[in-house]
Amino acid sequence: MSHQYASAIIFLNLTQKKIGVHLLINLLVGLPPHAAREYWLTSVIPNCTSEEANSLKSIFHSLCIQTIGPWMPDHRDYVAKLPTPKRDLYRAVRTGDCFVPLDQQSLIIDYFDETSNMAVTRHKQTPEDLRNACLLVIAHQYALRPGQIARLKEVDFRFHKTGAVHFSFPMMNQRGSKNLRRVVRRVKREWRELFESYRTNARPALIERGNFTPVDSFFGLTPHKVSVSIIKLVESITGEKWSPTDLRHTAAQRLADAGSAHIALSEFMGHASLRTANVYFDTSPTQAQRVNQALALSPIYSTVAEVAKTKTIDKTALLRLPPDKQIGAVPHGVPVAGIGGCGIGQSLCTKNPVLSCYTCRKFMPLKDSKVHEDVVESIRHVVHDFVNASRGNVESPAYTQLRRMLTAATQIIAEINAGEDETVEPNRVMGDE
Repeated sequence: MSHQYASAIIFLNLTQKKIGVHLLINLLVGLPPHAAREYWLTSVIPNCTSEEANSLKSIFHSLCIQTIGPWMPDHRDYVAKLPTPKRDLYRAVRTGDCFVPLDQQSLIIDYFDETSNMAVTRHKQTPEDLRNACLLVIAHQYALRPGQIARLKEVDFRFHKTGAVHFSFPMMNQRGSKNLRRVVRRVKREWRELFESYRTNARPALIERGNFTPVDSFFGLTPHKVSVSIIKLVESITGEKWSPTDLRHTAAQRLADAGSAHIALSEFMGHASLRTANVYFDTSPTQAQRVNQALALSPIYSTVAEVAKTKTIDKTALLRLPPDKQIGAVPHGVPVAGIGGCGIGQSLCTKNPVLSCYTCRKFMPLKDSKVHEDVVESIRHVVHDFVNASRGNVESPAYTQLRRMLTAATQIIAEINAGEDETVEPNRVMGDE
């Protein structure tokens, strides 16, 4: 009934906006089937979307079933073969609308790191928070669909004494295959504590509440609830709604941009056809463009991170900070100091100083664009060294971190020069509210 209602709505839209009432009446009940095809090709297809054309075909099928006008039940196969406008299933990929921006990916990674550190220190977390974090890790890092995540069982996970965590799952959408092939993925070592803490603490608590059906399910959620949980968590982290499908496309594009082989990308995504991966390589920049993006040089090929932490401090306020909160380090042999302050202190930071500061919410950059420009110029030659040493393979985590750092630093420089930043008062820098 709902499909018939939708078809009726589309039919009314067509009569009012595009084709006209008399034309549709002639098409539906006036023309014989052999003449209707030519009319369909010349007058309907140019004025309809794929959805509208399919709805009209549904109306045709109804006319055939009810034997209305010249249409008979034997004409249903004829109607089924009427062509419809081509639908670009990967339009969002070609336009880039489904790709999570680089700055928001950084926020998601930071969330994984922070939540994992909280699990290591036995910081109190709700079972739902731990479960949702694990869901997001699997969707973001391994491009699994909600249906695949929902089907994961307790026996699919292996927690080794070495600390490694592996899980297996069947590939989906493999046409012509009755026995789906199972593959194994390894959880990133830095985030394994999330899954260990969920298995030992959160999952038993959720089972006791009666939230698991069936009991052997690892997450105890339907595909729809998996999708809703991921969307809500991503929105709370990034401020925007991104679906598991968006995360899946983003993961595929990351591999393509990093120079992954065509067959490796198809294998990772579990595509039924190798041709499916072509869309990611078609939209991927060339090697020269990737280098420009990594160097934060090209405004065309570089998506500048929208750094949310743009509050700056002046030099006087920086010097008043405790030494531990004044950022300084020697990343990749490049001495860097005086770029800003840290809200928690370098001794308590679990990340790489300087390289992670520009994408950290605790960072308070110095209100002097020249300092940050010097840092960018000093680090850029390191990127060149990585490119030359790896012969174009930009898949390494260090390379990715450098790219994120340079992109964020370039944005901060632009905001300082534009006068869009907000200077932090000295008492606020010290952490006093």
